Amino acid sequence: MRLDIGLSTEDEARLKALNEVAPADLERIGTSGNILVDFYQKVNMYVQSFSGVTVMDRVTFFELLSVMINAGVPLIRSLYVLSDQMTNMKMKLIIRDLAKKVETGGKLSDAMSAFPKIFGEAEVGMVRSGEATGKLNEVLKQIAVQVEKSAGLIRKVKGAMIYPASVVAILIIAIVIMLVAVVPKISGIFEQAGTELPTSTKVLMAMSEIAQKHYIESGLVILIAILGVWLFKQTKTGKYYIHYYLLKIPKFGDIFRKVAISRFARNLASLMKSGVAIVKALEISANAVGNEVYRKRILMAAEDVAQGIPLGENLNDSKFLFPEMVVSMISVGEQTAKVDEVCEKVAEFYEDQVDDMISGLSKMLEPAILVIMGLSVGGLVAAIMQPIMSLTDVADAL
Repeated sequence: MRLDIGLSTEDEARLKALNEVAPADLERIGTSGNILVDFYQKVNMYVQSFSGVTVMDRVTFFELLSVMINAGVPLIRSLYVLSDQMTNMKMKLIIRDLAKKVETGGKLSDAMSAFPKIFGEAEVGMVRSGEATGKLNEVLKQIAVQVEKSAGLIRKVKGAMIYPASVVAILIIAIVIMLVAVVPKISGIFEQAGTELPTSTKVLMAMSEIAQKHYIESGLVILIAILGVWLFKQTKTGKYYIHYYLLKIPKFGDIFRKVAISRFARNLASLMKSGVAIVKALEISANAVGNEVYRKRILMAAEDVAQGIPLGENLNDSKFLFPEMVVSMISVGEQTAKVDEVCEKVAEFYEDQVDDMISGLSKMLEPAILVIMGLSVGGLVAAIMQPIMSLTDVADAL
């Protein structure tokens, strides 16, 4: 079967790959006649259904669904076709489930809300608004842009952390190897010599003994500490304080604040452009911002806005979270009835700021890491060489 729809030049290229397919019927798997092949296909499908869904899977879904609806393809038909084209089995099954629910009379937004780990509250809210206003294709395009930009921002921050984290991990491994394999051999020589050892060497030998004889206890202590922090983070209070102190870290805290502001502004702009009321948009943006401190502050602002207090005026007393420039721009947006446009500009500005800061941070971290490595390695070498030099002086004197 061929999809024969009137496509514009802009949409034709994007739908070219979809033009020769009919909806695949996942339930027909197992009708090939070969029992072994059928069993393998079913097992493979089951295993793949536990795979993750990437950002690009979600972006592709929203973009192509927008194009197909804009081209006049019915929503149910579009979902079935997209289900066929997805290479990610989990996403394929999710879209198939969406199609079935819509086919039975449900709304796309309600069907999406059944998968909160795949479709966030902001995305569901925007789709619901698009359904109500008849602008679903425009809303889906906005969601695709928002998802891609938000994921790109987080990816850049994580990318900046890979290098220092890798160096620290290598340094820890090297120190452990020294404590387990090198120091024990040298410590025997020091004990036989009977000379007074420097404090640094005594500390090093004590650490080596712990690494050799008490590694199980040490591992358990580290594991319990990590588990304790994780459990503490699962509580509302713990999550709030951890996120608060992350915002206080020099340099990194500034990046985290800018990321939170850009995500808040972009979500708010997208939701308001979709026709979502500002109070509801604030509530959804608060839950999508990714930081508990910002979430609580934005929810407080939503309550005040519902009482008639302007958003800019409300955020004016939180300069640490929302700089004066952001507050001023939001206030201007409220006065001109263009909060969505202003917030979009704020998001773009802070995304550029994050890019610049990450580039500068990477350059700044390189010498700092070299200094840390030099001090660590130098301290180990000094702790080992000091008593050796003492023994050499005694031997020369004899």
